[in-house]
Amino acid sequence: MEENQYIDFNEIKKYVNITEEKLFLLYLKEVFKDLADRDESNKKKGVMKMAFLDYIKLPIFISEKVFGVLDVDKDGFLNQKEFILGMNRLYNSNFDDTVKLIFEILDFNRDGLIEKDDVKMILGLLPLKTDRNKIKYKYQMESLEEIHEIINLTFGDKKELNLDEFKEVIKEKKSDVFLQIICFLYQKKPFVDSNITILKSSKKASNLELGTPQMSKKVKCDNVLLPSPLQNSSLSPAFQLLQSGKINSPFLLNGRPGNEKENFNPEISGFKGMIRYHNRNIPKSEDTKNADINENDDDDEEAVKKIIKSSENVFNSPSTFLKNSEELSKKITPFSLFTPEIKPIKENSKTDGEIPQMSLNSDENQTQNDNNKVAYENYIYKKSDGNRLKKYYLVLIDKDIYYYKSEQKKEVLGMHNLSGCFFKENNPEKINDKIYYCFTIIFPKKERKYYVGSQEIYDNFVNSLKNSFGYLNFFDYYEMLDNLGEGIFGSVKLGVEKKTNQRVAIKIIKKSKAKESDIELVRNEIDIMKLCYHPNVVHLLDHFENGEYIFIVMEYIKGGCLTDYLKKNEFDFSEKRAAEIIYQLAKGLKYLHKYGIIHRDLKPDNIMLTEASDKGNVKIMDFGLSKILGKKEKSTDGFGTLTFVSPEVLVRKPYNKEVDIWSLGVILYLMLSGELPFDDPDDNEQNIAKAIVYQDVKFPSEKFGKRSKAVIELIQRCLTKDPKARIKVDEIIKSDWIKEQLSNE
Repeated sequence: MEENQYIDFNEIKKYVNITEEKLFLLYLKEVFKDLADRDESNKKKGVMKMAFLDYIKLPIFISEKVFGVLDVDKDGFLNQKEFILGMNRLYNSNFDDTVKLIFEILDFNRDGLIEKDDVKMILGLLPLKTDRNKIKYKYQMESLEEIHEIINLTFGDKKELNLDEFKEVIKEKKSDVFLQIICFLYQKKPFVDSNITILKSSKKASNLELGTPQMSKKVKCDNVLLPSPLQNSSLSPAFQLLQSGKINSPFLLNGRPGNEKENFNPEISGFKGMIRYHNRNIPKSEDTKNADINENDDDDEEAVKKIIKSSENVFNSPSTFLKNSEELSKKITPFSLFTPEIKPIKENSKTDGEIPQMSLNSDENQTQNDNNKVAYENYIYKKSDGNRLKKYYLVLIDKDIYYYKSEQKKEVLGMHNLSGCFFKENNPEKINDKIYYCFTIIFPKKERKYYVGSQEIYDNFVNSLKNSFGYLNFFDYYEMLDNLGEGIFGSVKLGVEKKTNQRVAIKIIKKSKAKESDIELVRNEIDIMKLCYHPNVVHLLDHFENGEYIFIVMEYIKGGCLTDYLKKNEFDFSEKRAAEIIYQLAKGLKYLHKYGIIHRDLKPDNIMLTEASDKGNVKIMDFGLSKILGKKEKSTDGFGTLTFVSPEVLVRKPYNKEVDIWSLGVILYLMLSGELPFDDPDDNEQNIAKAIVYQDVKFPSEKFGKRSKAVIELIQRCLTKDPKARIKVDEIIKSDWIKEQLSNE
């Protein structure tokens, strides 16, 4: 960055283009009413978290942080005031208020300070400006180096910054943190200009009441010049906004504000923002060497000394998908693509005719396109009691539909936002001796059927809705082959991508068989997998969803799970082979932890092998229970599989990434002995839990008599009760045992 390159904050604001605040507030009031109505049991409380996340459509961790800032009373809902004023603050504030909001998003601990590692995590979740032919993992590593440099320049020799210090850095020194985040939020705004301006004719626009101070009609922004972000940055948000054509490029100044502007054209890269190809590239093994990522030690809660009574389902995985009677798991295990005990299906069956057209969820990297055009408008009918049809004029703009009495559009009768919704085509119906063509919009808690009088109007509405929803036909891209098995919520199939002829695994979840909490966990798993491009982590390729199904397309891993491999070899492993597996798992965990991803259910069933032999590499999978946490953030959720879960989880003490290290120690113990370190012959859960919390790990001579002292010491350090004293993932990777075993021929 040249010292005399600056960008005007007013230019950044042009991308959002909210010219009349009063109309924007009215629009937000209508959206709030629609989102709050989706949960009948809680609509008086406001917009529930999942409805907001569907609406805002950001990466899961960022959207949760935004929700946390807007949820002022911390009750898990956004009331009308919180939603309207919060969204207005997000997209329509002056410079000082916008900086304060970004600061609050970055203040994970809510202590008035932002920390290096937390800011680094948020920047690491932003989309990259990358050629699609580049290997994702290698490019992520390059971007982390750049982020590390940005953080160091932003924080200097300080570990923390308060709001005033952060603002001063942005204005005088380094604006990249602020600009990359705010540009990303602006690009992802869940509305277009026409959603707001269409309300000008509404009577509500003249008497809007929010119980708040009077708002001005025109938005006024401070004239603030900020140091321009790096033009060759690997992060795409600021670059894309500069290339949008909506704002002026950064300009040159001889010193500070007040001098002549000289246009400056940043270099164009090969980045293309395509929706469906975000998770497409699978790194080839020869191009994805494990890269070291520096990990800093941190403090954790002290070990606890008493156990609480566990409930029957506490340590089950709520994302259970396939039934597994594997005795190592003790309970039904969570979904696995290749669990050995799944029910096989002999027939080869293609199901092209069984599954309706699928919608590909909008990718978080997609930017909003403000084309200010009405997608389609025409008369529709809604059926009331007694087959009576009531006529409305329906207008579709982006992801909103508006109801009017007539095509004059003098007064908006109501609106619905289509976030989190789906639609399906219906067969024509005969009503009062006339044929009507109909389609259904599936809202989270209800369905609404719409009727039209001609095939042409029907086709126009359907095509426009498909475009708005982002509908694609799954079978245009993939072919289904053999069924791999059936599960509680659906099935797993072997498939082929038609374009590349590459084999894939297709996980099909039938929504009618799953609880709402299970669907939420599946979507959380998808969001987390979108972040992951590492040779020791299973790769998500695509995901499709409609009102009935969720399709998750992942790389096909032919070697099966680690459980199969252990049983096949009768737990007879050399320390060298055990070290190879643990080293790869540790590298995968290090990568996940760098992005704040805590797996929380690491066990052999959730570890895949590329080959069912000693040459197979391992890949971590099943992120249904995973959670993203900042370095000093903690969780108390009782998730995991009992025999692999750590003491702090059992006693509900706040925990972080150390829980995965404990699970890694259990896996190493199991590989070398064929037994679990904490078990009970009668499978009594209380006894197992007490042993995990109170008993020291034992190494019987008949199992460990011929094992090295180094590996026993490593297991002990992994299974240390006190998470604060537990070995770190970097220490595992660099341990003497790993070095010695991997150096052997």
